[in-house]
Amino acid sequence: MPTQPNIQIRQIPSGYPGTLQTVEQVCELIKTGAKDFTVRQSAIDILLQRAVKPKDYLAEIKALFEWVQQNIRYTKDTFRVEVLHSAKRMLQLRAGDCDDMTILLGSMLEAIGHPVRLVLSGANPARPDQFSHIYLEVLYRDQWLALDATMPHAMGWSSQAPVKKIVALPRRVEAADSVTLHGLDATPDVSSLLPDLLRAIRHEAFKPHDPRIKALWQMLRHRHLLQKSAWLQAMLRRVWRQGLAAKPRPRLTKRLERLLHEWRLLSPNHMHATPKPVMAPAAMQTLRPVALKAVGSVRPVKMQSMRAVELQPHTLRRPGK
Repeated sequence: MPTQPNIQIRQIPSGYPGTLQTVEQVCELIKTGAKDFTVRQSAIDILLQRAVKPKDYLAEIKALFEWVQQNIRYTKDTFRVEVLHSAKRMLQLRAGDCDDMTILLGSMLEAIGHPVRLVLSGANPARPDQFSHIYLEVLYRDQWLALDATMPHAMGWSSQAPVKKIVALPRRVEAADSVTLHGLDATPDVSSLLPDLLRAIRHEAFKPHDPRIKALWQMLRHRHLLQKSAWLQAMLRRVWRQGLAAKPRPRLTKRLERLLHEWRLLSPNHMHATPKPVMAPAAMQTLRPVALKAVGSVRPVKMQSMRAVELQPHTLRRPGK
């Protein structure tokens, strides 16, 4: 049974300023939900129930998307009130509109390591600041896949709305993300953390003076490796001073991987393979006939479909709605 909610009521302006405030709350609820143990446990339970194999990341995304699509009832907000539920509350209610489904699915995906961003859409090209719908995109192999759980379509489908706006989630470096230095002159051994650091460099945001960059710099200097690459020194200094925006950086990651591998800091098992083209679900693919030479009888192969700190719900009251 759902516990008694702690409802917060806030006034928001009408129009685009109100939309921006609502989107900020959606971002905060996703980031908070991703750190909630209940949300993460729920996501893991779904993967276990559907027998998703470890490291089959596309199947993980598909399983969570389909679970929200099939188990959350689309229900409109209270009349003339914009209601936002936390991911934990959505797991109890099992009902909500597009922003609630976005919060839940985004929280579960980020809780198991899949970065997401928001897409706002509108139907009136004459009003590019007027939006009526929100859904997710998830990063998979350097490409963003659309996830609209409110519609009865496979993942990857998105409406052809004439007005769209991409909203990235703000990324802050939290204390838990930093490397702890034991002692004044301690040199951290980040070699065991290199795979995770490389994964972050591949597509995540870095704020200036990120402690992970400092830890890597200190380790390389301690091992007398830093002076061997002017490019690496310049790159680390630039990231330390300016940070990095959240976007795919496959070439930078590949060059850094090769260098660390040459210095025997990264085993071949941790090397990122060259990203393969994303194979879209069956509903997204257009099959074209190809002329083939007869080689004997061929039986058709059937494609089987593959089948988580709570923030309490925020109620945003829109004047005149």
